[in-house]
Amino acid sequence: MENAADPRAVLFSGALTIRNAESIHEKFLELLSRTGDLVVDASDAEEVDVSFVQLLLAARRSAREQGRALSLAAPAAGPLREVLVRGGFAASDPAFWGQALWGKGGDTP
Repeated sequence: MENAADPRAVLFSGALTIRNAESIHEKFLELLSRTGDLVVDASDAEEVDVSFVQLLLAARRSAREQGRALSLAAPAAGPLREVLVRGGFAASDPAFWGQALWGKGGDTP
């Protein structure tokens, strides 16, 4: 589903977990079939696990290989932020994940 605020954005909502990994993967493939830069909106996620993070990073790498950018519509928050911190991803790329993850001075939580 597209995000009305940004027509380039694709909304990922609900449970972004291993149970839904196949449909999430298909959605990323559809997103990658579009032209131009890509925007992922996970702000409506109710549950996130590391499988979503892995698929997101793989899609980002694929976009980069195609000479395109993949970004988040908003800084990682809620369940996505939680899994990033728990999984040790939080410090990997603050510019991509969003400054909302970081405390003052750029320290990780």
